[in-house]
Amino acid sequence: MNHVRRRLADALWMSVLLLYAMLNVATVPFHGDESTILGMTNDWFRLTNEGVSALYYQPKRLESLGRGAQELRVLNGTLAPFMYGAALQVVGIGADALHGMWDWATDWWVNQYYGHFPRPDVLFVGRWASALALCVALACFFAAARRLLGRQPAYLALLILTFMPAVLLNGRRAVFEGVALLGAALIWLAAARLATGKTRYGDWLLLGAACGVALAAKHTNLLLIAPTFGALLWLGRATFIRTLRGLALAAALMGTLFLALNPAWWSDPFGVPREVLRLRAELLAIQTNAFGRNTTVGDRLLALVAFPFGAPQYFEDTNNAWQDWLAESIRSYENGAQGVAWYAAAPLVYALLLIGIASLPKQRAAALISIPLFGMAAGLFLSNPLLWQRYYLPLSFPLALLAALGVARLSALFLRMRSPNAR
Repeated sequence: MNHVRRRLADALWMSVLLLYAMLNVATVPFHGDESTILGMTNDWFRLTNEGVSALYYQPKRLESLGRGAQELRVLNGTLAPFMYGAALQVVGIGADALHGMWDWATDWWVNQYYGHFPRPDVLFVGRWASALALCVALACFFAAARRLLGRQPAYLALLILTFMPAVLLNGRRAVFEGVALLGAALIWLAAARLATGKTRYGDWLLLGAACGVALAAKHTNLLLIAPTFGALLWLGRATFIRTLRGLALAAALMGTLFLALNPAWWSDPFGVPREVLRLRAELLAIQTNAFGRNTTVGDRLLALVAFPFGAPQYFEDTNNAWQDWLAESIRSYENGAQGVAWYAAAPLVYALLLIGIASLPKQRAAALISIPLFGMAAGLFLSNPLLWQRYYLPLSFPLALLAALGVARLSALFLRMRSPNAR
């Protein structure tokens, strides 16, 4: 009976927080990437109508959406466009309702004139699909936190993660982040199962599937996958060969699933990765030139702790006109229940993080929290010159765990001080 009551309490706690995460989806301030990614849902309709070969990467082939469509197809994750396209098809919206992709070289009004804004119904469906993916991610994270920290700290960790403004904002938009967070949460859940139980082959297969989905959702999830493999190898050092076999199995399944979810790569599985690296370097140079600046070591270090818990970054473009274009929608969004007030508690959260770090060595699977956290932080510090908040979202998971540990530690000290037997 107690077990049933605990499960009901878990379900009720999750339901309340997931409902909160679904609020205000319609009033989220618009982002130009929503136009581009919803435009990419054309790939879903081409896949279902013309077959897989329609999505092969062939640079010399012209498409209705221009040469950029092919580059976007291999540079970005496929799961979000496929999922949004499938959702549109389910509600009866076809490819003829799609629009042109956002033109970052022009302003709001020019994009509006040339039809680069998604139709309201298309935008609404895409956002709800992303928010649903975010909700599944939160549920998976709760299951992982319960394994790693115990039931009560997991409640706190889910509360903290759900109220992070950056997680809510980007998870509710029709961009890559909702699906990317789902992929990351699946990795945390699979890794937590391996770190806190028997390392069965089924769990290694689950890890491989989770990594394949996460990588197909957004390539930057590789920054989580690599240190997670390292953490599991460290935790399994007593059975090194068995652990190595399990990781090899997971890696093989990850690669297979990633390739299966990226039909564009099928035309040249060995040549396309080189092309992706070249295009990625070019795009990063363009983005840094247009929207970035010369970041210092201090800027990058501050971003690692300020962005996950900080105020939401509604736009990354340094063009001040965006502040005017989004002013009304930002006011509308912030007047609703979306968690923006949470960043006012940031100083307290940082204190909790320090207490959580101090408590970490006592945790059974401390390596599974610390190695991915510091591995991702190092990867972002070294590779990312753009101070864009959404790039730092993968840090939200381990940071929420540490903050929850900090609250649990303070609560335990307080109860000990209140105890009649305390000296």
